[in-house]
Amino acid sequence: MTPRHQATTSCDEHASVLILVDNPGAVFTSEQVMRLTDVSRRRLTYWLDHGIVSAEVDEARGRGHIRLWSFANLLEVRVALWLRESVSLQLLGKIVRKLRQRGFASPLAELRVAVVRGRSAERVIIQEPHGTWGEPLSGQLVMELVLPLDRFSAEVAKAAERDRKLRRRAGAIEQHRGRLGSTPVFAGTRIPVAAVQRLLGAGWDAPRIVAEYPGLTPADVRAAAERQAG
Repeated sequence: MTPRHQATTSCDEHASVLILVDNPGAVFTSEQVMRLTDVSRRRLTYWLDHGIVSAEVDEARGRGHIRLWSFANLLEVRVALWLRESVSLQLLGKIVRKLRQRGFASPLAELRVAVVRGRSAERVIIQEPHGTWGEPLSGQLVMELVLPLDRFSAEVAKAAERDRKLRRRAGAIEQHRGRLGSTPVFAGTRIPVAAVQRLLGAGWDAPRIVAEYPGLTPADVRAAAERQAG
């Protein structure tokens, strides 16, 4: 049983998906997904249509369509792009479905996937964290891939944080259908405007509110106050 092809990548960075623990409910639009992963709109649409990747919220509403992505979805796109460099679309679909069954976004340092050719078809087998395979490697080992999930998690998290900082507009308020129940939030954050308005109503001043929400600025507090007064 000799591998015909082997693609491995060392995991040189061990920060896990928990890098986003301060914002575990991060939500991304399709535009952000394309910007953060460099996936093309055409490829992303094709993968969605064929179940290779998925969005946390993907539903038609009225005449429009709401599609919002979690961090795990974002990581899924990054992994799919990496796998596509080595495997066919058909095999990519098999691997992603197998990973999805295992909840592949869990923070493992690396995940090993074997593609084995049996009598009738190729099978995808996942290696367990303790080193054994999910099922016997009976047949011809066609390919063995090592997915550095922690490295991908760290890369995507850092890209998302850079993007957030670049697009953070102090004093701006935004509202998105399907996100946080369409609640108004401060641009570039998930902090509801109503939360700051309640503190203002309780007599808190701007420095104290900013200390409570380090991601905000005095301009955000002023915007909340003006919205409340108006």
